[in-house]
Amino acid sequence: MLNRLKLMVGAGVVVILMAAAIGGSHLVRQREQAAWRAAEQSLESSAVAVENALNRQLLQVDGALASFETLFEVARVGADQRETASRLLRGLNFQTMAFRDLLLIGPDGSIIASARSGGTHRTLPLDVATAGRAPTNLIGPLRNAVTGDWSLYVARRIPAWNGIVPVAEVPLHTLMKLLAETGVDAGTQIVLERANGQLVAALPHDELLTGKLRSPALPEQAVNGKAFLIGERRSESSTLNVARASLYGDIRVVLSAPSATLLADWRKDRRRTMLAAAVATLLLGAFAGAIFLAIRQRERADAERARAAAVLKNAIEAMSDGFVMWDENDRLVTCNQRYRELYSVSAPFMAIGAPFEEIIRRGAELGQYPQATGDLDEFVKDVVTWHRKGSGSIERLLPDGRWLLITERRTADGGIVGIRTDVTVLKAALAELAAANTRANEAFEEARRQNAALVEQESRIRFLAHHDDLTGLQNRFAFRAQIAKSLLRAAGDQGPVALLFLDLDHFKDVNDTLGHPIGDLLLLSVAERLAACVQDTGCVARLGGDEFAVLSLDPGQPQQAEALAARIIEVLSEPYLIRDRTISISASVGIAVAEGSDCDADLLLKQADLALYQAKARGRGVCCVFTAEMDEQLRARIAMEADLRKAIDERQFELAYQPIYELKSRKLCGFEALLRWHHPERGLVGPAEFVPLAEETRLIVELGESVIRQACMDAVRLPGEPRIAVNLSPVQLIFGDTVATVRDILNETGLDPARLELEITETALLANDHRNLGTLKSLKDLGVRIVLDDFGTGYSSLSHLRLFPLDKIKIDRSFVRDMTIHSDSAAIVTAVAALAAELGMATTAEGIETLDQLDAVHRAGCTEAQGFLLGEPQPILQAAHTTIFGPISSERSQTTAAPRSRLV
Repeated sequence: MLNRLKLMVGAGVVVILMAAAIGGSHLVRQREQAAWRAAEQSLESSAVAVENALNRQLLQVDGALASFETLFEVARVGADQRETASRLLRGLNFQTMAFRDLLLIGPDGSIIASARSGGTHRTLPLDVATAGRAPTNLIGPLRNAVTGDWSLYVARRIPAWNGIVPVAEVPLHTLMKLLAETGVDAGTQIVLERANGQLVAALPHDELLTGKLRSPALPEQAVNGKAFLIGERRSESSTLNVARASLYGDIRVVLSAPSATLLADWRKDRRRTMLAAAVATLLLGAFAGAIFLAIRQRERADAERARAAAVLKNAIEAMSDGFVMWDENDRLVTCNQRYRELYSVSAPFMAIGAPFEEIIRRGAELGQYPQATGDLDEFVKDVVTWHRKGSGSIERLLPDGRWLLITERRTADGGIVGIRTDVTVLKAALAELAAANTRANEAFEEARRQNAALVEQESRIRFLAHHDDLTGLQNRFAFRAQIAKSLLRAAGDQGPVALLFLDLDHFKDVNDTLGHPIGDLLLLSVAERLAACVQDTGCVARLGGDEFAVLSLDPGQPQQAEALAARIIEVLSEPYLIRDRTISISASVGIAVAEGSDCDADLLLKQADLALYQAKARGRGVCCVFTAEMDEQLRARIAMEADLRKAIDERQFELAYQPIYELKSRKLCGFEALLRWHHPERGLVGPAEFVPLAEETRLIVELGESVIRQACMDAVRLPGEPRIAVNLSPVQLIFGDTVATVRDILNETGLDPARLELEITETALLANDHRNLGTLKSLKDLGVRIVLDDFGTGYSSLSHLRLFPLDKIKIDRSFVRDMTIHSDSAAIVTAVAALAAELGMATTAEGIETLDQLDAVHRAGCTEAQGFLLGEPQPILQAAHTTIFGPISSERSQTTAAPRSRLV
């Protein structure tokens, strides 16, 4: 038996060695092929990367040259203006590493302008005639006479410049360095050459061949981006090459790598494989010898095992704990008497070879395990699952109330050894100790929790003392301290400090319409965008509501602050997507700049606030830098706003009524209510001074409501039931509840709705036209007449006449004034009157000041007329008198009134 086993082992060793030799040889050949394919793919990929990098750099330069025409037009600089053009080029150069110099070359080859000082005093060996025949030309390589470096010149033709050609000098060593950064493998040569074989540049640099023809030149069919071999693969002098054409001219990229370098790793791998095969042969021989030695030792081991088993059995029986052993199939191998005593109910079933699961099941059926009170099968399954893990400990209760600690470990042959220890006394002691420990832990945890809460509250208080609770930005207190520190540093060598105040335009509308949660999320997004804009050049704070501030520490103030403000306005004006809603807002920015010693934090804050007021006065989404005049302007504005509020409270406003006549019957048909403000100190304040301010502060809503109410009350007192026209501001339509206001006033005064005319401008039609259209239709449903005022002076659109429920059009006085002078004005009035008649609308000609104008608008087809010729604005009592003496009087008709400005 032993000899046969030895023969089998020897034969197996021989077969394994032969298989290893054949397989190793085949593996070496396969790896050589794989290494060569990988080298080809790597070189082709590197060629693509180098070509893309070259195209990218040349496109960048070409794009810069292509922008010259627009750039010089915007800068209002002629290409032939040497000094001005050179200064403009110096502001553009060196922003990229792609080129060293920007030049303007005249038709005669002279340098007109250069981005480098003194660059116009040198000559360049450039063929300007060649540069003029194609849009973009690559000239070179040429050696720079100043630096001695090789350069490539990119020239782009601009037809409008009369032969002047913009040229960019691209240093070849810089260009090749950028190409090398694409990740080309070590040992690979990068070559730029023309189609005729002229070497443009090489990396590593070849000084002798640069600018000369390479021999032999690559055939055109090789320039396809595919790898090709020159020489024999395993020859030391052979190379693997890839050639690709670029986007510009006949420049192409050629990458070359020596075959010896490409296959170096494969040769190392081949040597390692041969060494591994030799080592495996030695190991296999040693393994066969070990087997022979193991066979001889087996009999001695069997004898020793029998003796050890007898010793182990005696030791097991002498143990004070229960001991049990199971084989790899979970069958009982042995157990001591103590184990049988502990499991006395299951002891009759503990026969050698009995399955573990069977013993557990029979014992559970007879009450061995008090835990098995439910599903018996589920209990047995859980016990068997835990047992088969072969590691760990578990406690189990016996029927007599004792507790066993069950510990099991898996043996090397897959069996399991188990120990059963009676831990009843120990468990009782541990239970008492655990109870005491639990009480101590609970007390400690409560103390720790309270301390943590106090620490968190204190940290939160400290944070909120210096930061905004919503956005986490600095608050006003911390920001003011930051301004003070920056001003102290600015007094030294830091330079000017710029403070930017921001106010979100229309944020209140978002808050009111979409709710405060959306508004808070919008503020968070604004804070994030502001922080991204400012980054490390300053700090950002939220001062409250929708007001933010930015402290800019850049030395180039105020230009840098204005640039930052423009960037902030642009970024904040981009739409926000919040909870599936797209929200658009804008921002106004006020800027104040301080040098440090001549300004403190409070003064700088005040100046920035004044600049913000001025910016908002100029419109939405603009920035404004503080000037000394703003302080006076703001004081005057604040005073005017205070007087305006006081005037509304004290009813300082009066209404004057200008009559409107029907041209066909020459009878009075209505009045237009005009607002007058008699200020106790300023005197008569014109509407042009206070109406824009009232609209901006939205006081026009309250003021307009009082005007409509007073006009309706006065209209009820007039005999003859003439119509009353009241101007309606676009602000009233947007922010006021105009429909409910007019309905309540009509109910209060008892005025017939058909007698009330509400005049709107074309601006009201343009702003939020969908909402305004609904408002005007609701007013129309009340019976009120809608009149389009000053038609033709705004963004007139015939679609407005079709969409909006208009009853009358008032033709602006500018057309009426010129009717008797310019035929085109008369034609416009006639056309509007005819159009209105076709649409079923009346027309009122405004600003009638002469009899000729009155006759002209009558002939043009206007149905009504209004102007100083027919009657000046007058108080209600005089208006009542005019109503009684309604027709146009002969005395008035014979008078030519001087032109006067209108009270809006």
